Amino acid sequence: MIVFFALLFLLPARMTLATPIEESTSVYRLAILAFRDKESTLERWQPLADYLSASIQNADFELFVYHNAEMEAIVAQGGTDFILTQPAQYVLLTYRHQLSSPLASLLNKEGGHITNQFGGVVFTRSDRNDIVSLKDVRGKKIAAASLTGLGAYQMQAFELLQLGIRLPRNAEVIITGQPQRNAVDAVLSGQADVGFVRTGVLEALVEHGLVDISKIKLLNAQRLPKFPFMTSTRLYPEWSFAAMPNVDNELTRQVVAALLAMPREGEQATAMNIAGFTIPGDYRTVDLLMRELHLEPFDDFAITAKDVLVLWANEIIIVLIVCFFAAIFFIYILLKHQRRAKQERQDLREALNEVRLLKNIVEQSPESILITNNQGSIVYTNPMFETNTGYSMAEVVGKNPRIFQSGETPQATFQALWKTLLAGRVWRGELCNKKKNGQIYPLQAIISPVKNTQGEVLNYLAIQHDISEEKDREKRIDELLYRDSVTGLANRNKLIESMDQSFQLYESTDIKGALLLINISRFKFINQLHGVDVGDAVLSLVAQRLEQAFAEKAVVARLAADQFAIFCENKALFTQVDDWLTMLGQRALSSFMQPLQVKGEAFKLEIYIGIAPLSSHSHSATSSEAINQALNQANWALKDARQGSSHGIKVFNQQMLVRSLENHRLQHELEQAIAKDELRLFVQPQVNQQQELVGLECLVRWQHPVQGLLLPGKFIGLAEESDLIVQLGEWVLNRACMILAEVQQSKPMIRVAVNVSPRHFSQANFVANCIKHLDAAQANPSGLIIEITESLFMDNFNEVVEKMHSLKTLGVRFSIDDFGTGYSSLSYLQHLPVDEVKIDRSFILTMQSLGAQRSLVPTIYAMAQQMQLQVIAEGIETQEQREQLSQFERLDMQGFLFSKPVDHQDWLGKKLAI
Repeated sequence: MIVFFALLFLLPARMTLATPIEESTSVYRLAILAFRDKESTLERWQPLADYLSASIQNADFELFVYHNAEMEAIVAQGGTDFILTQPAQYVLLTYRHQLSSPLASLLNKEGGHITNQFGGVVFTRSDRNDIVSLKDVRGKKIAAASLTGLGAYQMQAFELLQLGIRLPRNAEVIITGQPQRNAVDAVLSGQADVGFVRTGVLEALVEHGLVDISKIKLLNAQRLPKFPFMTSTRLYPEWSFAAMPNVDNELTRQVVAALLAMPREGEQATAMNIAGFTIPGDYRTVDLLMRELHLEPFDDFAITAKDVLVLWANEIIIVLIVCFFAAIFFIYILLKHQRRAKQERQDLREALNEVRLLKNIVEQSPESILITNNQGSIVYTNPMFETNTGYSMAEVVGKNPRIFQSGETPQATFQALWKTLLAGRVWRGELCNKKKNGQIYPLQAIISPVKNTQGEVLNYLAIQHDISEEKDREKRIDELLYRDSVTGLANRNKLIESMDQSFQLYESTDIKGALLLINISRFKFINQLHGVDVGDAVLSLVAQRLEQAFAEKAVVARLAADQFAIFCENKALFTQVDDWLTMLGQRALSSFMQPLQVKGEAFKLEIYIGIAPLSSHSHSATSSEAINQALNQANWALKDARQGSSHGIKVFNQQMLVRSLENHRLQHELEQAIAKDELRLFVQPQVNQQQELVGLECLVRWQHPVQGLLLPGKFIGLAEESDLIVQLGEWVLNRACMILAEVQQSKPMIRVAVNVSPRHFSQANFVANCIKHLDAAQANPSGLIIEITESLFMDNFNEVVEKMHSLKTLGVRFSIDDFGTGYSSLSYLQHLPVDEVKIDRSFILTMQSLGAQRSLVPTIYAMAQQMQLQVIAEGIETQEQREQLSQFERLDMQGFLFSKPVDHQDWLGKKLAI
């Protein structure tokens, strides 16, 4: 299969095909299996046919949807060229009609996860204490959507067959029909004891709130590497894309290339709710499953001895039991007639049989068995012991079991072992032994004294079970519960556990420790501009620097994408901790004085740190309450640090709590202010080089009933923390359109600009609302300028551009506010339908202090002229700044030098004067 795939891609691009290629377009039939209704299946997969038609020259692909029987019939008739179907049907059709090797395997997208494999899940209700493993399924009622479903029935049937349970012989199967949720409902309602579904189904139902996962228990639950869902079975490859044997090799090569080139996050893959295609999986596992289950085409088979044992195990046992009692009865009759001599002979025979039986049991045991004499010398080991340890019986007979010691078993364990054995009791526990090859492994052991009829110990019997896999699984679970997968640091669970331990350890001390919350400013831009792999590498380097700075002195954890935490115990038992907390913050901050080097790029990170003590000033305070208080206080301090505290460090104090409560109160008042129409709209004129009025920028103020007129800096930040910014933005946009309509009556060329926040712009109905406000005011859209910031483009770039184009067709124009202060102005600017850029006031101040030669203003102006964009310089406050900008002929200006912002009604009352 893999050789065919490789040769397929090595075919020359212009090789001569077996059949002549006509210049006209050829039509090829693509058949896809429908496990739901045909209409929805056709709608889902039509983008695949369209994609292949667009990707392959002179070829049109026509899509056909079939159910199982229809698919088998159409392939038998040769009525299709390509098929996409589930693995079991692919194997069946390949054996019947010699389909090609798999050309590609489907990359499925389930619950946001991408995988080329899937498995099956076996589940029951969580209150069914009589069903705890797959063996308990025997004799129960099983709910499944379909007997032909690989993930919904056949995988589970194969796993049960390995335990000697053949369906439907050993359990009743109830067919619920699609969707697979029917099987879940059947189990939860009590119509069935056990249910089968494909992996991912339960997670999807839980995510949509359709199922309470606490009411469900998975049987044989496994978390397999690189697979996102819990499974009860082994994994199998996803759906296969294959060609009929008559399809031309060159066409097949082009189809394979197109399938593998489909973008994972592209329009076609998204429309089909998949992540494209990948190289073919190994479908031999499906072949094996179908053979073992005797599914068509392997249903014509010869019964083997193994099948006899599996199918008729109960009957064989009954026959053996009947034969055994018949033999006993027959022996009893013989004993009555043969008296003492024959009785002794029969006793001897039975004893020999028991010895043989015990010998067979020991030699065939799946556990390692070792027997010593009463002096501790080995006298016997079974074959499994040799398999597990590498030592043959000949190598260890006569030696003491201490030759297996690894040195890692505590001496206290051996002392307890011999104390128990010498008392004549059975010892159970864990040992850590060494194999012949030097490998150290853990084992669960049961060691029992073997006594004669007088109670004397003759031997010691040890039964050992290798628990390496169980230990590895426990270690993996611990990593999942307590470790961050990207950096290897502790996660939130581990951090809280450490804080809880310190709370208990320093019970008599008010200050238990110090908590530092560390935030990387604008980390999302690194992911957006350089890729997630670079972002992960930056996070790993941050983790390394923090661990080096606090080596073995603190717990370093990663809590979120760009947030880390450090917890230090108060080992010195400080009572006054302010200086200590500040010192810890300085140590963390100093770790990032030097840039981080990743793939040739230097990243100078901007770090903010919030610090709070873990304390319990009240003896009644619980550990949980104290930890939550420390987290909240550190978060408040971090928020205060981000708002401009010195050096990016802030230690919590009570003033922060007061400010937080004040902000919360002000936010509530702002919501009421919007409803009560307490907002006021101000305007600030924009002029050209001749100081002629060319536009107005709309600015919002809040006429607070107690505090008076509030500037935006007092309340805009609070609004942006919630959807209040959307209500506020709608209010400003509505008033701006009314001002525009009034201005256009006398000065139609004047533009009116309004600033829109990213959260407001991202609303689904933003374009419709903008048009509604323009229509209501009867304003010409060409006079409206919407000012946006560069941060808007970092998320959902395509959606932003689409909305901009929708408004551009009406005449609305766009301006980039604070241009040049973001991360990648030029890279985005060339792709955006913008009309002007606003030079931030910081560049004007730099030009004034350093001169035009060392300022970026001339560069920004030249670039804008090259791209035919209007330029506005804001923050012009002095005549000196005005004169420096006079060299730029097509530059407009805005600032206190020309006019401070004034109430729009006052400005309109002056008849549009500056």
